[in-house]
This record gives sequence, structure tokens and C-alpha cells, in this order.
Amino acid sequence: MAVNDPTAVIVLPGGAGFIVGTLFHRYGPSEPVFRLEANDAEAIERTQGQHLVDRFWGRYVAVIRTRRQLLVLRDPSGALPCYYSVSRDDLVLATDPSMLFAPTGREPELDRAQLARALALGGFPEERTALEGVGQILPGTALRVLETEISTDTRWNPWEFVVEQLDSSAEEHAEKLRRSTQLCVSGWSKVAGRALLGVSGGLDSSIVAACLRSCGNDYACVTLATDDPLGDERSHSRALTSHLGCTLFEESYALEDVDLDSSSVRHLAKPFGRPDLRAYDRAILRAAKQIDAQAIFTGNGGDNVFYMSHSARPLADRFLSKGWSLGLLKTISDISLMTGANGANVIFHGVRACHGYPNGYVWKPELEFLTDPVIEALASNPISHPWLEQAGRYKLPAKSAHIAMLIRMYHSLDAYRERDGIPIFHPLTSQPLLETCLQIPAWLQCEQGFDRSVARKAFRSALPDVVVNRRTKGGPQGFSFQIFSNFREEMKDRLMNGFLAEERIVDRRAIEAAFGPSVKSRAGDIARLLMLVDAEAWIRHWRGMRQGPGSMSRDIPGIGNDGIRETLP
Repeated sequence: MAVNDPTAVIVLPGGAGFIVGTLFHRYGPSEPVFRLEANDAEAIERTQGQHLVDRFWGRYVAVIRTRRQLLVLRDPSGALPCYYSVSRDDLVLATDPSMLFAPTGREPELDRAQLARALALGGFPEERTALEGVGQILPGTALRVLETEISTDTRWNPWEFVVEQLDSSAEEHAEKLRRSTQLCVSGWSKVAGRALLGVSGGLDSSIVAACLRSCGNDYACVTLATDDPLGDERSHSRALTSHLGCTLFEESYALEDVDLDSSSVRHLAKPFGRPDLRAYDRAILRAAKQIDAQAIFTGNGGDNVFYMSHSARPLADRFLSKGWSLGLLKTISDISLMTGANGANVIFHGVRACHGYPNGYVWKPELEFLTDPVIEALASNPISHPWLEQAGRYKLPAKSAHIAMLIRMYHSLDAYRERDGIPIFHPLTSQPLLETCLQIPAWLQCEQGFDRSVARKAFRSALPDVVVNRRTKGGPQGFSFQIFSNFREEMKDRLMNGFLAEERIVDRRAIEAAFGPSVKSRAGDIARLLMLVDAEAWIRHWRGMRQGPGSMSRDIPGIGNDGIRETLP
């Protein structure tokens, strides 16, 4: 076993296994756990890790050995990736897939079919990756090795908390959410040290900022602006930091920070990044170095966890859960105010949602610019995830969508784990907060016409009104247009003559048409083309690693480069 930080390992007694990462007790103060009590260690072994899921939280991977089997458990937040490869006698585990090859003597090989599938599924997490012989353990899942048999076992399922929806008031849910959020942010602040928080003037990152201030953390904020006014959030970020009394660094997206040769997700086992994310990284790191930051915090995942939705699904949930009531009229009014749709339209879409989820949430693939054989292969191998399958039992459209949003966020969390040796924390995706928000009925999340209404209510007194009452928000879309305009011919050449075209994964005719001189490019098409260009860089990175270990990426050190080798039972 190789680890960079010995304090990040908790050894179970009697050779029963070990836990890599950071642990906190599920109940009580959010203090990091460096040693387990004897009764907890015994319970973890006896329950094959379930006690760990039920009584602790954090970012960890646990390896538990018994006489006949080996079990590897990844925590529900998915904060610590876990890749694996299996040979005849060995199971090799790593948080960075590049670490899997040296112990086995193999070289990286692309899994063409899974690569094509990854591009079609838009970051959907699957056990198989786009690298041959490399699997990943999904969040809240255990890999079980019993003699020659390997299987997976779901140990944490979000639907267990959905069914516990209580008839509490919005105020009661808001207070519970506030306490849970503060617990999670405080816990991570105690292991992070001096922090830099990326803020956008939006609700999620502002909530993290308020919690960092409450726990007395030494932190500063940074915001990024585009040349496009729609991507300039500095006025809201200034209002936030002025209200909280903290330093704000202002950076800009810059074309000179874009590198089409370097994938933003080259450290992952499948592609789904964009070149503009590299520019974001470099701007954040410039600010981090100015304060000698020991950690970077984000509000990533907040939209997913707090359930940011502008649909009529909450109306369907209320009817399916409570039947006919006057409360339906209030939810119709709330959704109408939030979306601008009239009441009749809200009712129409609510009824359609009631009848549109007989088997749970349907994940929509992203098929633009892919060839027909790729699309046909996807249709013959249906999308599957244990959390989506469970959705069909409960028939709650909004909660099904909420859980699908949680599934959707995990790829971006893997992508932003460390940069230039600085760990990145996404406290809003922590297990206690996930469980708290899953228990909140969807119709309370759109009260008074605001999305994420309960989260707004929870932190209204801690944040300026201009942030809490904000209904619309910009983004870096304008910078994506700049990249497309500046690198247009180079992008076209890479996509027309790259690996994806040669392997008939992308459709050359569709690519050529998208770059036509008379074509008015749409934002969605540009984002998709940027993602495909980043995928070409990801492919070149992994194919380049076959030339020898010297070509391995080493700019993501720390716990991300840990490797574990276990002899199979």
C-alpha cells in the first residue's frame, strides 16, 4: 500500500482491513476521527462496512477482509474516487487510474465501446470505464470479492431517506438543513487549513462562505468574470464578501489559459471535460498562490443537493403523496410564480409528470455528433443504475429527478478533486447534507416561487438580500463562444481527423456541417464540440502513457496518487 499521508489511514485491528481518507462521526461534533474505538472497529468488521455508512461520514474508501472474502467500500459522497483492476491473484486499488498499471505490468488500452458510451451518456457513472480492465466503485457501493467471484452491493441508497419524508414545516426543514450544512462545512474546515473559496454570487457558494465565516475559518474568496456581461458576477460577489467581511480576488477567464492539448479530466478513466475548465483552474490557482492556500472550497453540487428545479414535478409529488388538498393550489401558484407559466400550463405538466414516470426517471443520452452505430449500440445496452431502478417503486417524479441530479454531479466531483497539490473540498455534497435534503418534500423547495426555497430560508439571515432573492444567474457561456471563435479551425481539424472520427464514433459529416461558414452556432452545440475536443486530448494523454511511465501525469499529487494492492482470498 502506498499513501502520501500516514494520518489518512485508519487500520482495523487483527488484520481486518483499513480505511483510507477522512472520517467524522455521524452524530456529535464535526471533529476528524484518527482512531476508531474498539466497539466501532468490531461493528465495522461484523457488518461488513455498513456500520461505517450508518455511523460515520467523510471521504473514504474502506478495505475489509474476512477469511473468505475481501470487501471494498466507497463512501456515499463519492468524494474519494476508487478505481480497480483485477488479475488472477491481485486486486489493485487507486484513486488515480494511472497508478493501476505499474503494479500489473500492463499498459493503458482504450475500451472503444465504453469510450463511445461515455460520450453518449454525459457523465453518467458506470462501473466500467473507458480504459480496458479498469473499473470504478460507485459512491455508496461495495465491491465484494469472494474467491473467484466479483460482485457489487449497494450500501447507501437515497430512496431510504426519501421514504422518511416528514410532515414538518418548511421552517423546521430549514433549521435542520442549516445545522447539517454548518456541520459539514465546519468538519472540512478543520482538516483544510487556510482556504480559498470560489464564489459566483449565487446561492450555493454563498452558503459555504457564510458557514466558513461562522466557524472562524481563515479564508478568502475568488470570483471569475468573462468579457460577456452575462458572465460577470463581480457585483454579487462583492456584495457577498462585503457583507461577510472577507477578501475577494477577482480573476478573468483568459484565452491564453486554454490548451486544447491538455484535457481538463485527463486524470479520470473516461472523458467528459471542456477546455474552458482548464482556464478556470489556472485562474483559481493564481488566486490560491497569492494567499498560500492549503485548500480550495467550492459550492459545487449545491444545485443538485438543494434540488434546483423549474418544472412541474413538485406538483405531481404533492398529489401522489398527499392526494387532493388545498395545498395543491399553493404549489400550483408557487410553480407559476417561479416559471412564469400560467396555472393551466402548470397543471397540464404536473398531470403529465404523474403519468410519465411508470418505471422511474429516464436518463436522456447526449447523441449530438455521434454516429448511428454508436447510437444503436447504446440502445441495445440500456442505461442502468441502482438508484434509478429503485425510483420505479415510489413513483415520485420530483424525487426521481432529484436523485438523478445527484447521480449527475458525481463526475464533476471526480474532475475537481485536487489541483497543483491543493485539495479541493465540495462540502455541499457531504453525506449528512445529502440525507437531510432528500427528506425535504419537493413542493417545499419551490415555495413563494423560489427554487431551492428551503436552503434560501435556512440562510436568509446570514446572507445579503441581493444574493438570497436572486432568481437568475449568469455563467461562462460567453467564454465558450470565445474559445470556439478563436480555435475554430484547429477544433475542426482535430475533430475531422482525430481518433473519434477514425474510429467512427463521431460523424464527420455532422462535424463538418457544424463548422460551416453560414451556420449560426448554438450554445448547446458549442459546448458539445468543446467536450469532444477535450475528449481527443484525453485520448492522446492515455495513448501517450503507453510510451512509458515518464509520460504519466503527475500534477495531481496527494491522496490522489495513492495505490493499494491486495492479494485476493
